This record gives sequence, C-alpha cells and structure tokens, in this order.
Amino acid sequence: MKVLFGISNEETVKGIVRYYEEKYKEKIEYDTALYQRDFRSKIVNGDYDRAVLSEELEKMPTKSYAEADKLLFEYLEGIINNFEAKNLILIASERRKLGDNFLGKLFTIGIYTTLTGSDRTKGKVCAAINSPNTRKEAKKYYTNAPENKDIYEEVSEIELRRIITFFKNTDGDTSKYCEIFDRIVPQYTTEQMAIIIKCLPKDITKFLEENSESYKNILSLTNMELPQAPVQQQKIVTNENNTNAVEIKNGNEIAEKIVIKEVPKEKVVEKQIVKEVVKEVVKEAPPKVITQVVEKEVVKQFYDVPKDYRKTVCFVGAPKVGTTFCINAIGTYLAKQKVKTAMVDMTRKRDLYTIYTYDNTGKRNIAGDSLRYASSGKNEPLIYDKLSIYTAVPGEDRKSYNPSVLVDTIVKNNNVVLIDADFSTPLDYFRLAQDIYIVQDMNILNINQITMFLRELKQRGIGMEKVKIVINKYVDCSLSSKDIIDGIATYTSYDLKMFDELFNPKKIQYFILPFDVENYKKYIDMVYKYSNKFSSFTKNFQDNLNQIINTIYPTKGAISVEEKHYTEESTGKNKGGFGLFRRK
Repeated sequence: MKVLFGISNEETVKGIVRYYEEKYKEKIEYDTALYQRDFRSKIVNGDYDRAVLSEELEKMPTKSYAEADKLLFEYLEGIINNFEAKNLILIASERRKLGDNFLGKLFTIGIYTTLTGSDRTKGKVCAAINSPNTRKEAKKYYTNAPENKDIYEEVSEIELRRIITFFKNTDGDTSKYCEIFDRIVPQYTTEQMAIIIKCLPKDITKFLEENSESYKNILSLTNMELPQAPVQQQKIVTNENNTNAVEIKNGNEIAEKIVIKEVPKEKVVEKQIVKEVVKEVVKEAPPKVITQVVEKEVVKQFYDVPKDYRKTVCFVGAPKVGTTFCINAIGTYLAKQKVKTAMVDMTRKRDLYTIYTYDNTGKRNIAGDSLRYASSGKNEPLIYDKLSIYTAVPGEDRKSYNPSVLVDTIVKNNNVVLIDADFSTPLDYFRLAQDIYIVQDMNILNINQITMFLRELKQRGIGMEKVKIVINKYVDCSLSSKDIIDGIATYTSYDLKMFDELFNPKKIQYFILPFDVENYKKYIDMVYKYSNKFSSFTKNFQDNLNQIINTIYPTKGAISVEEKHYTEESTGKNKGGFGLFRRK
C-alpha cells in the first residue's frame, strides 16, 4: 500500500502509519506533503493507492467561509483530474458537520470518504485507508443530518450574543455600527448573515438599513424584509437530565445558567433542596429587576474508587503562572493518601528535575534517564514512597520519546498521572490525557498565549470538552474570575478582525487557588529547605486545592457532584470589542 499524506504534523502521520501496520498487518510505503501545491504535485507525479488530505493543511487566503469553500472545492477538483476520487480521504475541519452542503458537493465529484467531527481519529483514518467508502456508504454518511434544523445550529447562540455585545459596547456611538458590521460580514456566509440580522436589536438594524451598503446587499441577496426586534423571554426549565437552567429564548440580556450534573441512581445517598435566586433584567423605559426563587436538588454521593482506577491529566500554562506548583501540591497530597501518583515533566525547563534532584548525584542519574526508559517500555522513575518522578536533564529532546509507549508505561504503574506541560510540549500528550487543566494567574497579559495554544489544540482535533481552568494566585479585585474565563474562552487576533470561540464559558469547570502571603513564605521555605509541606498552608487554600484533587481522584467520603461554573453577575462595565480589557 502506497499512501500520500497531506498532514502538516509528521508525528501524526507516523502515528497513523504505526497504527495501520499493527492493526491491518500490512506495511505502508508513504510520503508526506506540507503544502497544497506540494500535495498536488506529488499526486500528479506519484503512483499512490490512497491519498489522505487534511482540509487544514494550508489556510485559505480569505476570511469568508463561503469563499474558502469555493477555493477548496476548486482545489479538490484539480486533484481528482489526476487521481481517482474514491481513493481520496479528506479530514474535514472543525466547522464541518454531517449534512453540510459542501459535503454534498464532494459527493457529486466522487469524493466519498470524508471524516468529520468525532470521526477524525487515527482509527477512522486507518479504516478509511484500508477500505474507503463506497458510493452507497457515502450517501448515507453525507446525508446523516437532523431534519428541521433550528437557526441556532447554523450560528451558535454564543456567537449571536457576542455579536450583539460588540454592537452594544459602542456606548451608543452609532457611527461605528457600519464598521462593526463590515468586520463581521467576511466571517460568515450570506445565509448565516441573514440569521444574524434577524437577531440584531431594532435600533441597530434601522441604522444599518439607512447607512450600510453591506447590510442592504445582504437583504437584497436573501430577499429579506427588515426584521423585527426579538422580544426577550426567559423561563426556568428542568431538562431530561434533571438539570435546572435558565432557558434563553432571545434578546439582549442573558441570565446565568446553573448546571447540576446527574449521577447514577445507585450511588445517590442524599438529596438536599437548595434555593437559588435568579435575577432577570428586563429592558424598558425606568429598568426593573424581577427576582425569582428557584428550587434545585444538590445531589451528593459516596464514591468508592475502584482498585484499577487510572487517570491521566495535563497541566499547562504560561511561564511563572504556577503550573509546576499546582502539580507538586496535588501529587504530594495524593501520595500522602497512599495513592500511587506519577509526576511527569514534559516542560522545556524541567523544574521537577531541579526540585527533586538538586541535593543528590544519585537521584540526578535516576531521574535523568526515567523518561527515556519509560519511552522504551521500562519503568525506572525516581521514587519517594507512593510518588514517582519522571523527568530528564534540561535540554533533552522531548520529540525523541514515543508518547504512546511512554504514557502507557507510566499509567500501568500508577493510579494518577500528572503531566507538567508547557506550550511547546508535543501535542500527543494532550491528546492522550483525559483532562487538560489550564493554569492562569491574575496577569491578563498571559491570556493571549493561552487562547493561541487552545486554538491550536482545537484545530488539531483535541476536544475542548477536556479543558478545565485553574485560576492560581487569585486575589479579590475588579478583575473577577468571570472576566478571566471570558478572556480565555475566545481567541481574538491582534488586529481584532478575527474571533474564534474556543469553548462556552458558561459550561467550563473552573477552580480558584487563592493567593496568601503566608502561603507564599511557606512555599519559598519549602523550595529552599527541600521539603514538601503543603499541609501547613491555610485551610482556605487546602479546601480549594481539594476541589481540584477530587475531580482527578476522589479521596474523601462524601463529595458533591455539583460542578462549579462561573455564575457571577455582570458588573455592567463595558468592554472593548470581544477582548478582556475594559473601556474607560
């Protein structure tokens, strides 16, 4: 089998080849192309049985999805002039969904194998290489979309809300409406813009109708009449999973959502009714506040951790935010609870190597080889009772390790694996982890690095449902935890012309580790005197740390399964654009 891969990450290609050869017992002769032009050239001149192309191999030179689809379709048409279409496997981008019109167009030119959403895995790629879809299979796959789509499936509610907020943040300066609208237009198709227009407040659409040529053009292309302003409606609902929430119909003010995770019935031992206050702000001529009291169940359970329990998590953050500090505190606590715990140092600086080996040459020799050994299937860490340290000498090439073998070796010998990572850590470790904890402190200048990193994870197919946030060194000030989470939730380009929603900030789980001067003094003493005594930290810190620990490995009897999401009320202060910085 001879295969051409149009995938920008060569480690990913090697992983696919290894997986295929192990599963199908067939050798693959393969070649890679890092650019579209190179891919097309090799297709023309090579004799390949299969070709695997990532839609994201190269960014299209346009900000309009419609124009990008047109260019991609023309590119694919050019490829199949020189290659049999049914043997081309397309790995779609994140935005593709089953039932997408673009997929239907691919079907018409004979491209029958496209992997979307959760199908973009090594296993599915290998299965497609081994046996591409037939016409009949493709027709079923491409048309497998829910009927009677609601408009919010085309433009998400969070996007609509952010767009409306963008207009509102002009402080009533209507002269900026046209500029804002012109910035938004290239990011959506004409049909999506029609949906957005329907949801804009009446005063904005009235101004745009009179002053914006772009707005008038969309109305004429879609044969729309001027939309009426939506009426805000909110109601308290209970969904099928016993989750209480504030349902948002439409409008300008969005209330906070309260979510309670359901637990298996056989484990429920206690229920408690708690009253929650939900404030609904209704915009009129004197504004008024309506307060509703909602009853909800807080469910508690006793959780017995099975003996074969295994959990692998990554902690990552910008330099000096305290990522290694968090891993050290959690690992030390778990080990004292007799939980077999591994701390794996995948950072460039290798702080764990410095912390755990600086007083002993023998320790340095053991720790320095531990990752290389794990990569070859041998378990030789630096051991402190139940705590195992896997690290290396600073400067050792992390790309020389085999991620899957390394992680598998460590997981087999420990119940909890804590991976200390940075933004340069190979992405395979984030792919292999069950959860990714983003560590962010009060320095908001670091947030842009975080969003760029999360965007790369998302574009590489690593699901944002893995992400949780730890706000470290938190102090009570005008910058709230809600502000920080909002800032991390959306990637914003430096020129404020491109936005990418990374996750829904209302659904992300987060934790706070408060800053305390006494704790800081104790940590300095710990590092200087080579001791790990996090148990001497304040009770407030330990209680907050235990919340993180219990999501990784439940260590105490009764634990609440209510996830903590941010529910702080808005301060009413305006923000500049979609960014974090407040407008004075």
